[in-house]
Amino acid sequence: MAWLQENGALVLMGMVFLFLMLRGPLLAHYYRIGSMSVHELSQRLAASPSPLLIDVRTPAEYAGGHVREARSYPLGSLGSKVEEVKKAARDKEVVVICRTGNRSLMGSVTLKRHGMQKVYNVPGGMMHWEGQGYPVKRG
Repeated sequence: MAWLQENGALVLMGMVFLFLMLRGPLLAHYYRIGSMSVHELSQRLAASPSPLLIDVRTPAEYAGGHVREARSYPLGSLGSKVEEVKKAARDKEVVVICRTGNRSLMGSVTLKRHGMQKVYNVPGGMMHWEGQGYPVKRG
């Protein structure tokens, strides 16, 4: 017990760190959010029907470079735009992308909470998309 009293702050910090590290995978599992690689996304965008691609980054980030087919729905306003997204998606898969895959996971959770079923997150996001040499539209 003395050890815990002496190291309680360190234990608490470790628990918080562990929670933050596991939060994404836990949310993805709980909400049954699929994962789509940038390679698979590229193939799906070239196919018919192509998925609806949602970019949840800020308008400035989006303008700095985005996947040509992506529609901008910043994460901060996505909750109020869900009906618009549902209308645009119809029966299509919805793929959510951001810079690294963290905000897009939160956006995916928002869509799933509002009843959307076929929702996928892109781990690695635009950093991975650009890093793999896929085309980016500026502006």
